[in-house]
Amino acid sequence: MAAQVEVEDGIEVLEDIERRVRFIAMAMIDHANRVRPNPSRIKVGGHQASSASMSSILTALYFDHLAAPDQVSVKPHAAPVLHAINYVLGRLDASYLTRLRELGGLQPYPSRTKDPDVIDYSTGSVGIGATATLWRAIAHRYVAGHFPVPRGGRQIALLGDAELDEGAIWEAVVDPMVRELGEVMWIVDVNRQSLDRVVPGIAAGRLAAMFEAAGWHTQTLKWGRQLTALYAREGGDHLRARIEDMSNEEYQRLLRADAADVRERLLGSGPDRDAVAATVADLDDATLHTAIRDLGGHDIAALREAMRTADAHADRPSVIFAYTIKAHALPTEGHPSNHSALLTEEQMRLLAEQSGCDLDDPWRTAAPGSPEALCCAETAERLRRTPVERKAPPAVPVDLGRGHAGETSTQQALGRIVLDIAHDAPEVASCIVTASPDVASSTNLAGWVSRRGVWFIGER
Repeated sequence: MAAQVEVEDGIEVLEDIERRVRFIAMAMIDHANRVRPNPSRIKVGGHQASSASMSSILTALYFDHLAAPDQVSVKPHAAPVLHAINYVLGRLDASYLTRLRELGGLQPYPSRTKDPDVIDYSTGSVGIGATATLWRAIAHRYVAGHFPVPRGGRQIALLGDAELDEGAIWEAVVDPMVRELGEVMWIVDVNRQSLDRVVPGIAAGRLAAMFEAAGWHTQTLKWGRQLTALYAREGGDHLRARIEDMSNEEYQRLLRADAADVRERLLGSGPDRDAVAATVADLDDATLHTAIRDLGGHDIAALREAMRTADAHADRPSVIFAYTIKAHALPTEGHPSNHSALLTEEQMRLLAEQSGCDLDDPWRTAAPGSPEALCCAETAERLRRTPVERKAPPAVPVDLGRGHAGETSTQQALGRIVLDIAHDAPEVASCIVTASPDVASSTNLAGWVSRRGVWFIGER
């Protein structure tokens, strides 16, 4: 018997898109490593497990939430999913799908300068992609406060839980300017695995408290609709306590159990064993096998609601901790060594069948006129950006008419020069930004800072 859950309008179409996007991303990596000639037989690269864990989040974000001005920073190892989304949206030619990690082809990490498709942030260095959204938000507020430009959209970062180990993350999170950036949203992919192991204690609750202390709005998205429905049953609190009290290692092992073995492992040997057994007694093994992997980061309806809630807190940045499974929906899901693992041809064919795709025609998109195809077309139109008109920079004067007598420091000279520019060439001065006003007095820039209003980054 299956657990009954209510499915929101349009969610089934988004789930169809997710399955196709995930398969195309896996096929890109498979082609680079197994199909494309490789005389050296050395792994070309690409991360199927890391990509699969974020396929639901990226699908919900792009096909349901984003607007054209929004900009997204995608965690490095999920680049193939981003390329797959750009492909089904018509923003990437199919010829590139066979060129992952090839010279002149698609990059293994998102790159604004090297990739041919729409990439908002280059995220090869772990942690930098997330913090870049904060600095871009501040920079845009400054530009919008000083120039007649359209107001920008949201700045969104998708990052892995291990990226929160980077010190640069916390230096940025606690900056007093950052707590006012309501256009910023981070989504943390909490898959409880690092590169080569299951992390014993992620402590997402402690991390959420640290964000809250810095003034961020936080949400934790742990369970999907199916598990939530089971928790609501009589005795469901025992089931919830059993799963929530599991160590990461025990839960990951549960994911690798076959359908016949899941029930015994789930019940455990604790005092609530009988109560847990009664809660799931009417579920067949296959349904129970599916239910225990129903996490919030793979529930598109739950993701949609969390993103909308984040938007409602427009006075401060938001962070969503979305629990996921590394290698979600792949045969390697939950395995501690799946980070660099590659699916075999047999496994790829099974994944294609489960995804409604064809390994012999891996780049096939949705049938014309189908709900899936219509959703992709509507999304592509919604995300279409008006090209930015490039304007010629103002001419910089070769001389400002100031003479320098005697000895002077370079800092004094700089202060005088920028003030002369503000007086003699105001159109040039309007294009100069002082990046470190907190040392204005020691660099002789105080007059410039006061005159140009550097501290005024836009409406607060």
